[in-house]
Amino acid sequence: MCKAWNNAAITKLALVFALVVAAAISSAQILTVTTPTNGSFLGRTNKIKFTVTNANVEVTMRAEITGPGGPPPTVISERFTPNADGKIDAELPLNFSESAPEGAYTIVVTGTRNEIPAPPPFGTVTINVTVDVVNPKILQFNPINGAFVRDTVQIRVRVREPNFKDYRVQINGQDIPGNTGNSLDPNDEFTVIWNTDGILSDGEQSINIRIRDEASNEVTQDVSVTLDRVPPVVNIVQPRANVRMRPRSHVSVSVDIEDDRENSIHVTGVDVIAKTLGGAFIGRVARQSFRSVSESRMRWSGRLRYSSRLPTVFKIEVTVVDRAGNVAVTQEVIVRY
Repeated sequence: MCKAWNNAAITKLALVFALVVAAAISSAQILTVTTPTNGSFLGRTNKIKFTVTNANVEVTMRAEITGPGGPPPTVISERFTPNADGKIDAELPLNFSESAPEGAYTIVVTGTRNEIPAPPPFGTVTINVTVDVVNPKILQFNPINGAFVRDTVQIRVRVREPNFKDYRVQINGQDIPGNTGNSLDPNDEFTVIWNTDGILSDGEQSINIRIRDEASNEVTQDVSVTLDRVPPVVNIVQPRANVRMRPRSHVSVSVDIEDDRENSIHVTGVDVIAKTLGGAFIGRVARQSFRSVSESRMRWSGRLRYSSRLPTVFKIEVTVVDRAGNVAVTQEVIVRY
């Protein structure tokens, strides 16, 4: 009987002990860090987000951050009080200056109950991250600010960013087909094709370029261009057709060029050439001036010096291409001595 009682007592004590252990385990504080995750990139402004469950007293959360080269770690510490459900859902600020060393960092997060005597931490989480505090850099872009464009435009951007994440290009604040990507070509460039057919009216257009790295650092570039799809109109003012020149005289040439856009004509886009009636090249008319006559009209003036190789009958041919690449109808006039 005594032996049986002893066995029953032992069994009962074991059950009580198991229940006590189970209760202790179920009431133990549990620390979970949700952000940042292992292997992530951090920029200048970040947050360590965490939760603590089964907390019934104030808790001190501590983060120890160690960077490359082994400098003394940075420590962030703050106290938190659980809610009525025994839960803490909070965050610690984690910021880096622009002069902070970049590279691999280790973050150790611990939670400790605020009791006397101080108990050991109830949770420790170690996270390995990469810190990048430098914005991406746009080295080159095309079209440049103030350019004239037409038809299909290649928007090309060259970037310097070792931790490149993605790019986005918008036209007048709107997305276009193929305007995003997450990779660069071997020259550290990307290209977005903009079909201007979707723009109803010519005039000033805005291109916005945004580039981000893995740490969410970003750089933007706004480019203002002029959409011009109308070719210029050319009129040869001088020499006049069917007017004979004095023998051995120089030939003065004046050409008016009209376009819808101010400053859309550059002197390099105007070519004035003397040719035989059969189209053989004789010489290029020397430019003397190129000036604005009105907001939409430019005047090109030049002179062709007389020489013995000039035939008695030849033609002056004028070709004009505006800044956007629109080609005017070629104009010509017959010159007779």
